[in-house]
Amino acid sequence: MRRSALTLLLLLCAACARTSSVVPRRGPPVTVVPPELALESGYSPWAISMPFGLAQDGSALVLRFLERAEASGARYLSNVQVVFVADDAGTSMECRTTLMPEGTIPPWKPLIRTAMAAGEYAPLKLVSRPVPDVVVSCQETWAVTMVPQAVRVSNAGGAPPGELTIGGNMVRRPEVRCGPVATMRLLTRYAFEDAVNYVPPRIERMGEHRPELKLQETEAECYPRDPASPGVNRIEAMAYGGAGPRAAFLDGPMPLMEAPRSAPQMDL
Repeated sequence: MRRSALTLLLLLCAACARTSSVVPRRGPPVTVVPPELALESGYSPWAISMPFGLAQDGSALVLRFLERAEASGARYLSNVQVVFVADDAGTSMECRTTLMPEGTIPPWKPLIRTAMAAGEYAPLKLVSRPVPDVVVSCQETWAVTMVPQAVRVSNAGGAPPGELTIGGNMVRRPEVRCGPVATMRLLTRYAFEDAVNYVPPRIERMGEHRPELKLQETEAECYPRDPASPGVNRIEAMAYGGAGPRAAFLDGPMPLMEAPRSAPQMDL
């Protein structure tokens, strides 16, 4: 009986491990750097790619991609790009934005989603619509608490003290309480992002999980898609160091090694 219970517990634990979306960190955090700085590290580059589907939150997507790269043993990433397959009047397009370290984008290139993006392709048009959001709201309230107090009942006529009773006084104190509040916000995004209900990454949200992560997103570019390129939405980059993209799915530790410079791109 005990063996059956133990077997059931192990099966449940294994199922929980398979369904978890958190990839354990096996080494130091990966750093996003410019390509020229990554090459100076001495590691050989290899291509890393992770496809994604509909209704994705860009902040969570980028964080998950970094976790996958770390699980592969990568030390540096460059050319981090979010790539979308779009359609423009029957022409298959590939639209992408690039995430770069803060301060490496010229002042005229940062992403601006408040006006019509320059370009002749329909996927580059901007679409604004309200979307659900969650914010933290704080308010001051009065909290009522009871302060316990021990009281010994006195007896009349000089008799010995009576029994000890526990009472209390009600005290009101100001208190600040914070919690999540559901709200709506106006989101402006490219038409190719809106078509798949993609929420662009919010740099400040990613910084809450990784304070060392200082990124900027460039404006989007669209080109006719090369028939040889993958026909899926994906986030991709060049990785430096590590055991290669398949290491993220192996249970045991792998020795770190450099992939050959001619290594083909592999999807995670």
